[in-house]
Parts: sequence; structure tokens; C-alpha cells
Amino acid sequence: MFNNGADMRFVKKIFITLLIISSISFAQKVHPNLLLTKHDVNTIKENLNKYKLFSKSFIEEKKAIDEATLNPIDVPVPKDAGGGYTHEKHKQNYNEMYIAGIMYQVTGDEKYAVFIKKMLDKYADLYPTLKTHPEAKIESGGRLFWQTLNETVWLTHTIQAYDCIYDWLIPSDREKYEKNIFVPMARFFMEECKEEFNRIHNHGTWTVTAVGLTGLVLGKDEYVKKALYGTNLDSQGGFIAQLDQLFSPDGYYTEGGYYVRYALWPFFIFAEALANNLPELKIYDYRNQIMKKAFYSALQMTYSNGAFMPINDALKEKTWLSPEIIMGVNFVYERYGQDKQLLSIAKQHNKVTLTGAGLLVAKDFQETHEIPNFEWKSVKFSDGGDGKQGGIGIFRYGNIDDMQTLLFKCTSHGLSHGHYDKLHFLFYDQGEEIIQDYGAARFINIVQKFGGRYLPENKSFALQTIAHNTLVVDEKSHFNGKQEVSEKFHPEIYLFDASNPDFQYMSAFDTDAYPGVKMQRTMILVNDENLYRPVIIDIFKVISETEHQYDLPFYYMGHFISANFKYNSFTTEKKLLGKKNGYQHLWKEAEGNPTEGFIFTWWNKQRFYSIISSADSTAKIIFTRIGGSDPNFNLRNEPGIIIRKNAKNYTFATVIEPHGVFDPILEYTRDSYSTIQKISIIYDTEDYSIIKITGRKGINWTLMLCNKNSDMNKEHTVESNGIVYQWKGPIFLQK
Repeated sequence: MFNNGADMRFVKKIFITLLIISSISFAQKVHPNLLLTKHDVNTIKENLNKYKLFSKSFIEEKKAIDEATLNPIDVPVPKDAGGGYTHEKHKQNYNEMYIAGIMYQVTGDEKYAVFIKKMLDKYADLYPTLKTHPEAKIESGGRLFWQTLNETVWLTHTIQAYDCIYDWLIPSDREKYEKNIFVPMARFFMEECKEEFNRIHNHGTWTVTAVGLTGLVLGKDEYVKKALYGTNLDSQGGFIAQLDQLFSPDGYYTEGGYYVRYALWPFFIFAEALANNLPELKIYDYRNQIMKKAFYSALQMTYSNGAFMPINDALKEKTWLSPEIIMGVNFVYERYGQDKQLLSIAKQHNKVTLTGAGLLVAKDFQETHEIPNFEWKSVKFSDGGDGKQGGIGIFRYGNIDDMQTLLFKCTSHGLSHGHYDKLHFLFYDQGEEIIQDYGAARFINIVQKFGGRYLPENKSFALQTIAHNTLVVDEKSHFNGKQEVSEKFHPEIYLFDASNPDFQYMSAFDTDAYPGVKMQRTMILVNDENLYRPVIIDIFKVISETEHQYDLPFYYMGHFISANFKYNSFTTEKKLLGKKNGYQHLWKEAEGNPTEGFIFTWWNKQRFYSIISSADSTAKIIFTRIGGSDPNFNLRNEPGIIIRKNAKNYTFATVIEPHGVFDPILEYTRDSYSTIQKISIIYDTEDYSIIKITGRKGINWTLMLCNKNSDMNKEHTVESNGIVYQWKGPIFLQK
């Protein structure tokens, strides 16, 4: 007997999977037929000089590969980690083989096929001699590269090059390459890297993509089936399980925007190859077109400058100009209805893929007279394959030229690249971060910096809770910094509403990050005609039966201007803020006790920003800077402030206000002081919170919150100091 409906659904899924697996069979007779098909080749030949964007992309790639064919071929014995010569050379080799394959198909010039053959000859001699890479210390070790991830990317590109010259090669050459390179490499991934192959993670996606493409080219059904359904063909691993589990129903990728950028690359490569070879799978329609949703959610995870908002392990330099997004734009445009918004991104790319999809984008880009801008939206994404593991909220205000963006993170852990930062936020304005997420501590592919890997400080600081704009209890990270615990829990989203652009809000609970401590954060983006720009109201409520030390950091970007309280600056000595959990990487630069109506102001570019807090003299304000305990200068030395309070129950009430104008050329300054002057808590229980916000220009607001009942029609009444407050719904701002 089955225990519950979930057991029945699992058995049903396995049964359906077995039926699908048994029906998968193909005979690969036409080459190429992965991303580039024979039909694509003929269409490209007919239209090669018609569309400027495609022609430009083709000419640039042809020029580069023509130069490469004149150089000696070097296939070095692997020895370096990321950024080292051998690492970069093998990357260069697979890229050049990939482009040479396309050039051979389109031009028919055999020099490109000869170039690939010479390269494969050297790899056929080298690969059988290789053992585990000498720099394989942290990640799963490869042979050509220090981690298998890079090796799967190598195979993904190289098998496409092989596909392009397959018919040109004589049978003995094909036998040599398959025997010495492709089959042993695929078996290495399936057998010796079985855990990585079945992993629900971007590494797993690259691995199954590499093996699946190899199976499609070599005509090995077994490889394709395992790539789709895992090494045991039980749907516990493989491409389909990744589509099911890595994306929420509305497309949010559990590792965050930075990693979805990278993960979408193999997802689209394999999906396109499957669509061309196994159309009966209808992979682009799978799970209500989850690939489309994933792509658009990735775009929404960028700011108006195209940069991916750096939650979890992320590098801030990555934007939607990356090659992964170029590919995504092209295939989504072709497969999902030619959304003209995507042409505005293609314009920024100024490049297309050398595929049929790239040709279509170039054609429509040239023939569309009015191309609409991509529309960034205020949006909530759920997290988890079932959409029930928290989520993320993004609020936007303004046009593309000067857009405010507030991201509120209430997601699950985010797999191995996740950070311990429940109820964390980022704030953007003027085209850049204003209140930042540190992102990842890594100098990717710079060999002097730990071989281009994630630095030790990534673990000791960047993923620790104190590195984020959220609450730290007793100087310990959420879930005590244990991933296996963090992955079991997630926040609960209480409220989200962005229907009114002048009053957008989100609220979420977390009861698991610290035993016995309940956290609730409510963030509101408010526009008012008396304000220079919309402000953020941040209400962070903490409930506990025992007293704790509560630290709430704000990592601001810019230069400190003023504070309206006395503080002691440590000008002749430096002291660390703590000894562990990230505190050892923070210098204490100053500290003080605020007066009622605490205001802290800094400057960034042409605008001033102020934090106005309800904290009083019983709290402590710590001025801090990242960079302590860092002998190799691996961390960026950026500032922050921490509001510290010892209490049982406490509510941090804060306004973040952009204000004023600073023009250094005209030496002109206006409104360098905040309009909001005071935020105070006038009533606060587990059930209700009432906040008063006052300031210049007639600002006199009362924020009324019901902390437990989200019913929009529920009427509430609270009396405090002889004043009766009445409102409807969980949240109301009276102006």
C-alpha cells in the first residue's frame, strides 16, 4: 500500500518516465544537427549578407578564426587552475574548434575542417594519458581542467565542432576520436563523476548536456536517456529533474540571477539539440514553458544597467551582455513568439549567435521600425520546484534612465552557492547599487588570486550573515552557518502587493534561522509629491523570550557626510568587530549612541541618501569597514553601519531616503539634508505595529500594520494614548 498521494504521484512519474525512455530512439543520419542544423546552414548561406547584425557577427568570428588557423596548434599538458596558461589555452581551443565548425559548414572551406582535425588529433593523443588534474583540490576534479565543470563545457563545444565536420572525416578518424576522446570522456562523467552527473545544480546541467550532445552525435541512445533521466534512469537526476527542481513554477532559479545566467547556457544548448533531434519530447513546452519563464525571470533579476543583482555567490561584473544571454535571447525569440522587446537587448548585444535563431533575430531587428524597450517590472517570484519555498520581491519605480529598484530576498538557501541571509535586501538608484550585497569573494580566472577560485574569504565573510543587510543574533550566522540545516527551511511570504506604483510592499517571516527567535520584515516603497524620490520604509520586528544582541547592518555605497549624534572615531588604532562568523573581517572605525531621531547621511554621485532610524540612546551605532583579518587584501574595503541593540523583543524602524542634488561641475548643492526627520514607534505588539513618520514639507505619516492577518478585507482597531487607529487590510499608510 502507498502511504500518501505523494507516493502515488512518484510511482506515476516513474511509470511515465519509463514509457518515454523506452520510446526514445533516433538514428543520427544528418550532420550537423545540434544547435546548427543542415536546414540552418542552407538558410544562412542564402541570407548571409542580407542582415547587418548577422553579417557583422559572422565577419567578426571569421576574422578571429582565420587568424587562429595561421597559428601553431598547442594542446598543452594540463597543470594550471583557472586563469593559468594551460587552463586558458584549452578554453581557447574549444571555442576555436566550435567557431571553425560553423565556418566550415557555412563557407565549405576545408581549412576549417583541417584545423579542427589537427586539434582533435592532438587531444586524441593527450586525453588517454591524463589522470586527475594536479590542481583538483576543492571542486570535483577533471582531467583537462581543475574541475569537471570546465571539462563538460569543453565537451559541449567540441562535440558540436565534431558534428560540423563529421561527414568530412574519414571513418578511421571518427573511430579514433570517439575511442580516445568522446566515449571515455562521456563515461568518465557518467561513471566516475556519477554524483556530479545526477546533481540538481548548474554543474549537473552542464554535465548532462555534454553527455547528451555526445549521445546525439555518436548515435548512442543510452547517453541521451541517462542525460535526460539520470544514470539510473529513475528521474532522480538528469535534465528533466533539473527542469523540475531548479526552477519554481514562475521560473525563478534557486541559485539566483547570477547563476541562472550561467545555467541557462547548457539548458538552452541541450533544449535546442533535443528540439532538433527528439521533437516528440516537446522540450520547449515542458512544464508550461518553463524555459521561457526561466529566461524572463533571469532578465528581471537585472538592474536597468543590465547587471545581475548579486545575491548568493555572484560577481557584480556580470551583465546581460554575456554570451549566455545572447544565446538565450536568440532561442527564446525564435521558439516563443518573437517578442520584440528582446530586440532591444539584441541591440545592446550588437551580436547574434551563428544559428538559424540568430539569423531570425538579425532579420527582425533590421526590419522592425519601432523596437520597444525591455520592460522591467515590480514582481514577486516564488522559490522551489513547488513554488512553496519562500521567494523574492522586486520593486521598481521610475524609467530606465533613473530607476529605483528594491530587491527583498526571502528565498530558500540556494544550494551550494547560497548565502545565510534570510530577509535581506539590496537597493539600487542612479544606475548602480546604493545599499549593496557584497556578492562573492572571488577574482575569477585571475591565477594570482587563489587560482581564480572562490577565495577563503568567500566562506569566512561573503556568505556569512553579517555581510548582508539583515539581522544577526548574538554574532552568529543564520542556521549557525550550516548549509545542511539551512536547506531544510525557508521564510514565509506574508504580503506582497506592487499594484500601486506609489505604494509597493512586501512582508515575510522567518522562525528558523535562530532557535527561539521570530523575525518579520516589512519593506515598503513609497512615493510622495513632497519627496524628491520615493523612500523605503523598513520595519524589522524581532520576538524572543530571552535577551539577545541584535545587529542590523546597512552596507552603503558612497561617502559618509554626516550623522546627527556624537560618535567616537578610532583614528589612531584599528579594532576588529569580532572573532568569527564574518565579524573578524570588519574593522570598527567609530561608534556612538544615537539621540532620538537618528539620521545618517552619505553621498553617491549626484544624490544624497539618509537612513533615519527609530533607534534611541539605548542602542549603539557602529561605523564599520570591510577588510579586517585579510592579509592578502582579498576583500573590498567598503563601509557600513550597524545598529546594535540588546533586548528580548525589538523592532527596528527605518526610513531610507534619497534626496537632493549635487553637481560638482557647477558647484551646486540642494537639499543635502533629508526631508524625513523622525520615525518613531507609537504602538508595537505581536499583532500590531503603528509607526509615525514626520518631516519637513508637511510630511506627517502614520503607518499601521497588522502583523498576523493578511486578509485584505479585515478591519482593525487599535487604541494608543487615547488615540484610536482604524484601517482595513494588513497594511495602511495614512498621509
